[in-house]
Formats: sequence, C-alpha cells, structure tokens
Amino acid sequence: MIDEEIKVGKPKKIDGRIFYPILKIFHWKHQQSEFYSVSPVALVVVEGDLKYMFHLDEVENPEEFMNMI
Repeated sequence: MIDEEIKVGKPKKIDGRIFYPILKIFHWKHQQSEFYSVSPVALVVVEGDLKYMFHLDEVENPEEFMNMI
C-alpha cells in the first residue's frame, strides 16, 4: 500500500504574523515493513489581510529565505 497526502500543519504566531507549513505525508506499507515520511512543501504566512505562500522547492538560498520572513 502506498498513500500520499497533503496536510496543513499547526499554525504558529510570531510578531503579529501567523506561519503554518504545508506538509506532504508519505506512507508505504508492505508485508512486514512500514515507512513514513513527512516533507515540508510550502510555508504560508498570514499578515493582516495578506497571505503569502512560499513553495520550498523554489527556495535557492534557505538562509536568505529565513531572513526575508
């Protein structure tokens, strides 16, 4: 059995902004073994009436990205 789903992570409020991750959860199960994997896909930032979504596969420099948010 192979199952893959997209979930919204728990929101975190920091300095008047709300951050929450979009996660991909992969589940693979075969006779006597089982494997889970959780991968971040995007980060959503809510600031007042504005919402931003940053796709993490498009981020070239993680340090610069963290400074930006």
